[in-house]
Amino acid sequence: MESNLKVVHISKFYKPYFGGLESVVADISEGVADSGMDVDVYAIDQDKLCRYETINNVNVIRSRQNMHIMSQPISFMFLLDIIKCNADILHVHLPNPLANLGVFFKYLLSNKKSKLVLHWHSDIIKQKKMLFFYRPLLNWILKKSDKIIVTSNDYLKHSEQLELFNEKCEVIPIGIDTSEQLVNHELVLKIKQKYDNKCIVFSLGRHIYYKGFEYLLNAAKNTEGAVFLIGGAGPDTNKYKKIVDDNNLNDKVFFVGRIPDYELPSYFFASDIFCFPSIEKSEAFGVVQLEAMCLGTPVISTAIVGSGVSWVNMNNHSGLICNPKSSEDLEDKLKILISNNDLRRKLGLGAKSRYKELFKKKND
Repeated sequence: MESNLKVVHISKFYKPYFGGLESVVADISEGVADSGMDVDVYAIDQDKLCRYETINNVNVIRSRQNMHIMSQPISFMFLLDIIKCNADILHVHLPNPLANLGVFFKYLLSNKKSKLVLHWHSDIIKQKKMLFFYRPLLNWILKKSDKIIVTSNDYLKHSEQLELFNEKCEVIPIGIDTSEQLVNHELVLKIKQKYDNKCIVFSLGRHIYYKGFEYLLNAAKNTEGAVFLIGGAGPDTNKYKKIVDDNNLNDKVFFVGRIPDYELPSYFFASDIFCFPSIEKSEAFGVVQLEAMCLGTPVISTAIVGSGVSWVNMNNHSGLICNPKSSEDLEDKLKILISNNDLRRKLGLGAKSRYKELFKKKND
C-alpha cells in the first residue's frame, strides 16, 4: 500500500469523547498515520471543541451538532464535510445513519469513487421503526462497500443486517496495547486504602440502557465482602444513583465518574473483579473487557445471544459468564469470585493469557 494514500475515517465521535468505538477509531487512525499515510477523522462535536485539530498525527475535523434525534446526533456540517471529502479510502464506522447518508450523497455528486471500507461495530437494535425506513440506505452502503470488517465470528453469524453480504465480511477482532507500564502503584495503594482494602468490583461504561448497570446495582444489595466502583457517566446516571439511595447502598456502591485516561489502568489493576453487565446485542464486543484482562483482572460478563462479549471473556478461563438481565445470576457469580481468592487468581492468569493470545495489538 502506498504511503501517500489519503484515508478518511468517519465516526460519530472522536477524542476527547470516550467509549469503546471511539478508542477503536483512534487506535486504527493513529496506527495508519504512523505508517506514513495521511489520515483524517470526521466526527461530530457536542461541546464546542476546536473544529480543526491534529492529535497524534491524525487530522480531526469536527462538526457542531445541531440537534439529537433517536440516539443520533444531527449535524448539517458533518454531512457537508463527508460530501466534500477527498479520500482514496473511506473508512466508515457503523451504525451511523447520518454518515451513511453523507456517503450516499458523496457517491451521487462526486466523480471520484473512494474505496469504501465499513467497520461494523453493532447492528441497529433498539430503533426498530427507524431501521424500517433506514434499511434501503443501509443496504445501499453495504452493497457499495469493498470490505466489511466485523469484530467477531459470533456477531457475524447472528447478524440479520449482514446476512446478504457475508462474502464481503472479514472478521478482525479488536486489539489493544497492554497498559501495564501505565499503572501508578501509588494510586493503586490509595484506591485500595480508600475502600479499606475490601474486595473491589469495578464496572465502567457509558450510563445508558444497554450497559445493564441496574442489574449490577440490584446484585450488590445482598452481596457482602466487597465494594462496587461504578465509573463513567451518561443519561441514566441519576437513575442509578436513585437505586443506590433507595436501597441504602451508599456505603457499598460508589460512583467515581469519568476517570482520566492516565488513571484508568490503576483502577483496573486495583480491582479484584471487573464486571461488565451489558444486556443487549448493541454491545457487540466489549473492548473494556480487554483493558481488565491485559492487567490480569478476572471478568464477569454476560451471555448476550449473537454478541461477541462472551467470546472475548471465556467462561471459567478468563472470568465467569452470567445470564443477561438476571441480577440473581450475576449475584451468584459475584459471590463465587468474592469468596474465592484462588479462583480469582486462576482466572486472572487466564485473562492475561487470553489477552496475549488473541487481543494483543501487533506492532510489527
